[in-house]
Amino acid sequence: MKDPIRFYFDFASPYAYFALDLIEDLASEHGREVEWRPILMWAVLDAHGIGAPMQTQVKRDYFLHDMARSADFYGLPYRSPLKLPLSSHMAARIWYVMAQDDGLRARAFGRDVFDAFFVRREDISDPKALLAISARHGMNEEQTIEAIKGPNGRAALETMVKRAIDDRVIGSPYLILDGEGFFGADRLPQLRWRLTQGGQAARAIREKETT
Repeated sequence: MKDPIRFYFDFASPYAYFALDLIEDLASEHGREVEWRPILMWAVLDAHGIGAPMQTQVKRDYFLHDMARSADFYGLPYRSPLKLPLSSHMAARIWYVMAQDDGLRARAFGRDVFDAFFVRREDISDPKALLAISARHGMNEEQTIEAIKGPNGRAALETMVKRAIDDRVIGSPYLILDGEGFFGADRLPQLRWRLTQGGQAARAIREKETT
């Protein structure tokens, strides 16, 4: 059985939102599953000593323009978030708790979080917004608060952040196919190319890099 494609992303990443359906479609075409791995991008970058991409004004101005342009390019609804960047840790914790019982329900919740942030302009760092979203996916208020504050969601997210660091993730979305990393929505054509090669070219390159 073919290994799944690891999909590392932050719920506050517009480029992960843009790439989501394309990744799923591409994986399906090639008989692969997609393994969602929500993370906190700021924590991963900090561990690698990489500065936040929007910390300087000139880069922030570029990215804000590029996000709107990319949404047009991909044909997706998009409204620039009122607050960006922000920490998506609460949404990620809820996702992991939900995924422990029902992976499909967790993915539906995750898509709703993306829509809330990038289409409806809701603040996904606000527990009230997350309570409303999770309620639509079968989680009551008590369960949601426990997912946010309790040990299960916290531990699951911390574990995945550590795995992202070990996997040398450098941004969102970050995809790993048969041990090879692809950073950014604009690398999906290369991911498709690799999938058609069956991983042989990637292995050859890695062998050259280690000799």
